[in-house]
Amino acid sequence: MLSTLADIADLLAAAGVIASLIFLGVQLRDQNRETGLNNWRELLVTLTDFKAVTNDPYMADLVTRGHLDYHALNAAERTTFGNYLEQGIHIIGNFEKHSGTVPSQMQDLRYPVHNLMLDHLATPGARAWWIESKPKGRFLPSTVATIEAVQAEGAVPIGPHL
Repeated sequence: MLSTLADIADLLAAAGVIASLIFLGVQLRDQNRETGLNNWRELLVTLTDFKAVTNDPYMADLVTRGHLDYHALNAAERTTFGNYLEQGIHIIGNFEKHSGTVPSQMQDLRYPVHNLMLDHLATPGARAWWIESKPKGRFLPSTVATIEAVQAEGAVPIGPHL
């Protein structure tokens, strides 16, 4: 009788361990999903902050003129425009580089983000800046390949259009 109770207690203990492991697995999956969504939300905030730089009329004018004719900018403006482009490349590039990890509810983000990269790099001014900047070797080879591909593609947006 006592051995039967001991066997039942062992069985209940094993079931408790299994239930705890299942619960832990579900919690970890939920936490990983939430962490992934938070990472993407942070990237969206960073992208929004980057775009907001042009809310300043001076920067909006400089970026507009830079995209039209990089060489018409003075040296200080070329530096500012170049730094603006580099920052955008790093922020937008993070979206494109990690697009395979985009949570399902954010999948359609890849279209506007890619099209933003086109707007950012397919202009005459951005092309002129790239000719000067590429030899300086400040980008990873994968980033160089992305920039080259975007500039080769031109200003042809992808994805569903409204």
